[in-house]
Amino acid sequence: MIERFETGSTMSRVVLRDGLLYFSGHVAGGQQPTIKEQTTALLARYDELFEQYGTDKSRLVSATIYIADMNLKAEMNEVWDAWMPAGCAPVRVCVEVGLPEGYLLEVSVIAEQK
Repeated sequence: MIERFETGSTMSRVVLRDGLLYFSGHVAGGQQPTIKEQTTALLARYDELFEQYGTDKSRLVSATIYIADMNLKAEMNEVWDAWMPAGCAPVRVCVEVGLPEGYLLEVSVIAEQK
């Protein structure tokens, strides 16, 4: 069975299937000026979403990171690594893409539900 949450005509914010939560891509609210600030805000938003949907960052299975400039990856990773519990890193890909002006990254994740 598939459960969809916060579904609109184009997409759902979250889909639950076989105990896995598939989260749509999210960006940092407020368009903070640096990659570190945007990453911090975005990961805090995911912490809220994880609590809302019954999971946490230790249950991440996969993460796809879209970054506006690959030269910013090391700074983004500093924040990511500090946020991620030791030994719980998911499979991950980071690709450079064009994002709307002011946004430096977008992240989509899959996590196991508790």
